[in-house]
Amino acid sequence: MLKSYVRYIFLLMFAASLVTGCSSYQPTKNVWKSTKSFWNTYVSPPASVDFDEKGNLSPQALSLTHSMMGIDVELTRLERVMLNADKPPTREWLNSFLTSFPWISGFAGVKYDGTILGQEPANPVKPLDFIPLLYEDKKQSTRALRADVQNSPYGPEVLLASPLYDGVDFLGVVVANFDMRSLMQYSHTPQDVVILSPQALLWPGKYDFASTPLAGVNWDEVVTKTSSGSCSNVNGKFYFNVRYLGNVPLIFAVAESGNFPQGNGSVDQGLSFFPKERPKLTPPPHVERKNKNRFEESQNVDVTPEQAAGAPAQASGKPAGGADIQPGSHDSMLLRQKKAERRKVQERQLEGENASVDRTPRPAKAKKETPPTGLGIAPDEDAATLPGGRPSPFGPKDGEDADKPADSSAKPASSSAKPADASAKPADNSAGSEPPAELSGGRPSPFGPRN
Repeated sequence: MLKSYVRYIFLLMFAASLVTGCSSYQPTKNVWKSTKSFWNTYVSPPASVDFDEKGNLSPQALSLTHSMMGIDVELTRLERVMLNADKPPTREWLNSFLTSFPWISGFAGVKYDGTILGQEPANPVKPLDFIPLLYEDKKQSTRALRADVQNSPYGPEVLLASPLYDGVDFLGVVVANFDMRSLMQYSHTPQDVVILSPQALLWPGKYDFASTPLAGVNWDEVVTKTSSGSCSNVNGKFYFNVRYLGNVPLIFAVAESGNFPQGNGSVDQGLSFFPKERPKLTPPPHVERKNKNRFEESQNVDVTPEQAAGAPAQASGKPAGGADIQPGSHDSMLLRQKKAERRKVQERQLEGENASVDRTPRPAKAKKETPPTGLGIAPDEDAATLPGGRPSPFGPKDGEDADKPADSSAKPASSSAKPADASAKPADNSAGSEPPAELSGGRPSPFGPRN
């Protein structure tokens, strides 16, 4: 509504400027310039950027930014590399990966059935379970990164996996694992930040974790409702922010107010507040792809072993000999498709499984003779015919037995009269009957004798 009022006022101002402002000394061009200045000033002023405005952050948000910025940069860099690791890695790629991320503890390739195809180092210190990473999280896309946090006697370990696919077939995952404590070197104030996940305490900072309000919170429920907030207890208040790594939330928190006792810096402080053991999972079910030619499979046609053996040569669009396909060749994909469609059609059984089908061609049906559509005059050999075999209502043509008289007893034909017998002969005119009316040229009139 406000915009409509502003435009209405602008139109009034424009009309007033045209009425009062135009004169022989003020051309229309100057009036339009003043009109544009009104528009840019009051109706639609141009956008501008104030580079001196830096914004204001709360003290707790600013403290959290200084503590987690370097860590967030490294995690983002790892996510980008893992998103591009959608193919089985080579030794050169793995060496370059471990050089780029010196804080990574290990790397592994896991098959869809849980078999470890390769691992670096070959004998890791922390026992890891890769089976949970084989399951797809229903809350994210199929090819998104998957993460997990697992406790161990030597501290919690963070795992980030990238799934591998061959088309739509799931092959397995490649997994990078690290300890969050090795990332504290990238934080400006590592002693002021506490990092945890719903599964484990990853970094306690300088605090005694049990005395902070972060302990005893059901983080699985909190992260589903908010991405940032505060929690407090008798000792003070903590401000937290949630940052997702794959599908696992990581909680970064700093003290907002209060006085908290200091701890020993060990991650073992969180063992009593987080689940100690998780149920063991079995590898997810995997459906093996059948050995079928993809083209024949799309046509839903059974493939013989001979056809399956020749599938690679046929799928390339060339015959087995390697020569190019000539026009009209039976190796053409189009001709093969027609054959496949014919094989799909099955004849209907008439009486039983072994019923024979009569393939004797049926005799053609005789065409029905159509009656003449003239004015009731039966055709004869000497009568002229119209196109389609219909008799002419005007009798024979000139010079063709024009002197033959017509039947004097014939009544005037009507549209509902039945056609006369084709075998009837002209009646004899010697009985004294009145001669029929004739047209020019001696042709009999189709309307019978005159009155």
